[in-house]
Amino acid sequence: MEKMNKPQMPILRETPDQVYQRMANRAKALYEARGETPPATAEGEFFYDLWYPFAEEISENQQLLEYAFLQGFLVRAEGEYLDAHGNRDGLTRKEGEDDETYRERILKRTRTEEGNGRRADYEVWARMVPGVGNAVAIEKERNDLSIDLYLTDPDGQPVSEEVAEEVRKVLWISRRIVGHDLACHPAPVYPLKVAVKLTFSDAGKRDSAIQLIAKRIRDYIKGRSLIVYQQIGALFFVDGVTDFHEYVLNGGTDNVNVPEKVVATLDLEVSP
Repeated sequence: MEKMNKPQMPILRETPDQVYQRMANRAKALYEARGETPPATAEGEFFYDLWYPFAEEISENQQLLEYAFLQGFLVRAEGEYLDAHGNRDGLTRKEGEDDETYRERILKRTRTEEGNGRRADYEVWARMVPGVGNAVAIEKERNDLSIDLYLTDPDGQPVSEEVAEEVRKVLWISRRIVGHDLACHPAPVYPLKVAVKLTFSDAGKRDSAIQLIAKRIRDYIKGRSLIVYQQIGALFFVDGVTDFHEYVLNGGTDNVNVPEKVVATLDLEVSP
């Protein structure tokens, strides 16, 4: 892979001396503004002994901040941070694979697939069309070039045949789809029932808390084929909720697998 040099970031990579000089300059300006004599700031002076360790600390933290910043970019990440980028894209590191080989494999997949009509791309594109709440895409259901989208409206109900056809037209034109046989359908829905007893710190916040919980759960289940029981439970803690009891997911405490080409819809039942 082509070697990439780290960008120059002088504001984030000051030496202790540079940081200290800025501090000394500020102190001088402050004292002069007051009409007072600035303190002596040379090495060995009291001001230097007091403030230079702070300058060293600030310089070190700038380096740590720069490092953390660079780890957020695939082309700069290393070690466990690179693993996180790969895991996000569904590519885990092979045994013994070094950073550069692993990075090139991730970049190759990103460059050749992402944004060019993968299943996930069609789902994202469909959700951007007005009138669509959720979408599940299935590849090669009808032939080797087919992409079938199963759609619900913002209320979690199957869209009409007319809306499905309109979505197909919008995607066909706006995304300039080439090489895929695209079809859109009303989605079969999979009811996901969440029943729970909630304890509220303030009865006046009950309705708003339930609305927020419902939104968080809907966001979580969107596009997922596996609904994890514990992860749903973590979504109950919003402002106004102090505890929850007797929580069941589809009548039990197991994870739920959503069948293929089916969109999960939420039925939330909250009791005091």
